Amino acid sequence: MTTIDVHDETGTNSQLRAQIADILSRVVPLVEPLTGLDLPGRVTFRIVPPQTWQAEQRGDLVQRMRRFQNLQPLWKQPLIGLQSLMVIGLFRWASPTLGEVLVMGATQPKGGGDESQTLLVPQALQHNGVLSDLKYLTQLVVHELMHQAANFMNRHRGPWVADRPEVLIRQGNVDVLEEGHAHWADQVMSQAEFGTACDVFSAPKSERYKKIASHPLFGLLRPKTDPYAVGRVLVASAIDTVGPRAFNRVWTDARLLPTDAEVAEAAEALAADPPTQPQLWANRLQDTAVTTPGSHPSPSA
Repeated sequence: MTTIDVHDETGTNSQLRAQIADILSRVVPLVEPLTGLDLPGRVTFRIVPPQTWQAEQRGDLVQRMRRFQNLQPLWKQPLIGLQSLMVIGLFRWASPTLGEVLVMGATQPKGGGDESQTLLVPQALQHNGVLSDLKYLTQLVVHELMHQAANFMNRHRGPWVADRPEVLIRQGNVDVLEEGHAHWADQVMSQAEFGTACDVFSAPKSERYKKIASHPLFGLLRPKTDPYAVGRVLVASAIDTVGPRAFNRVWTDARLLPTDAEVAEAAEALAADPPTQPQLWANRLQDTAVTTPGSHPSPSA
């Protein structure tokens, strides 16, 4: 049984805390039946001020960069160290705006175990329009909950690291997989909850959000491939083909991570008029699948 912990560390958002706790009580039982993933014994959501978000996200980034550096050959480590300083410096510059305005939620490891915690900043939720309708808040909570489930499945990318150390710094198409899978699940669950899938990206943004998001410097921080939209198409096609349980092998086998060519095909499929369904990654997963009793295809969102 999964224990649900929701904390309001701002002292002024008790209603938001109650809403999140209520959403989690409804969606936590749906995770395993719909996705085949288990949750840890405890899921933690924290409503925090922007300064807490900045400090804890920076700490997580420093830990990941340091671990990545230590996994490199000795001759590479000084260069990786310099690159790490640049990345951390850039994050330090951008984090006040990211945490207070642009980022809806952030899920990271909790302590040294397999549990995770999700940090939510009320100001950022407001700027993103998440608080304008309960369906948007529900979609966001489900999305971050799925990151906690995936983290529990693969011990925060642990099984991938030996073969692909770059996953620690979110390279190797890891963001496309993780965000795409969470977005696929939030669409499936919001469909089940409200009768139609929700699109939190269309929620009404504040004028401050619009101004900052359109700034060229923040445009440079965006990935070339949208990990949410392209990732959802990629994951939906794969789960349609092999079913959620066979799909979940990807969380523990770095060889099954999507390749650049497979992600590119998904981007082309999404951009087609009308959109098509990518097949390269789905076919590879099917070719390597081991029949699992009880596994079955799941409808895409």
